[in-house]
Amino acid sequence: MAQEVVFTGRNLNERRRQLLQLLEERQQLTVREISQALNVSEVTVRQDLIALEKEGSLQRTWGGASLPVPGRKEGTFASRLEIQRIEKQAIAAAAIELIEDGDTLLLDASTTAFAIAQRIKELKKDLYIITNGLYTALELANNPSLTVISLGGIVRGDTGSLVGTLGEQMLDRLYAGKGFFSARGLTLQQGLSESNIQEAQLKALMIQHTQQVIAVVDSTKVGQTSFSTFCSFERIDRLITAGNQARERSGPFIENGLNITFV
Repeated sequence: MAQEVVFTGRNLNERRRQLLQLLEERQQLTVREISQALNVSEVTVRQDLIALEKEGSLQRTWGGASLPVPGRKEGTFASRLEIQRIEKQAIAAAAIELIEDGDTLLLDASTTAFAIAQRIKELKKDLYIITNGLYTALELANNPSLTVISLGGIVRGDTGSLVGTLGEQMLDRLYAGKGFFSARGLTLQQGLSESNIQEAQLKALMIQHTQQVIAVVDSTKVGQTSFSTFCSFERIDRLITAGNQARERSGPFIENGLNITFV
């Protein structure tokens, strides 16, 4: 019997990243197929599937897993709006100070971007805004002086985001002066990272079509890592962060010269 490969720490993240890549290629896999592909036990695979389902990266099925089924789950998005709500509002207030009338912006589908959109709707005009966030686009559409471009794609119901090749094709023709990006994690080594590969792929392309990259993450994400990097640390122009441990956790970034706004 083949010996199981043991993964710990960052190696565990690598295994789960490989699992998600396999699922991206095949759309649906059985526990046995994953076990054989990654050379780990079926017990280990089931533990990974449980963890990844909680992250919203996949959906467990009878005997295996599949990509999440697109659908509308407003309660999930609404509940995420309440997490670190004060910090998100503070970050949004700081972000709005960097936006001038006439700017072209990129906003991701995060709840932090949604908080920024709420401020934009009330305080700004004559902006061109590109977003893959359904709720963000609808919020901004309430201001007729804003031109809102919603990227096409597959709807991820848990986040209200649009991902996939349609959005990627649209981005080929678009470019923004400033982009505001949240993430599941931010470190020197990994930069900005996400738990969902499709989300990370689209964000990586959004980064390529943005002149100035502004990271908007609260202190609970600083120093954390996730499965898929979409923006290197060197590519980040500014970080806006908030929270009780924001300054303490941002020490390595300060040492490396990152422009940081603490709120």
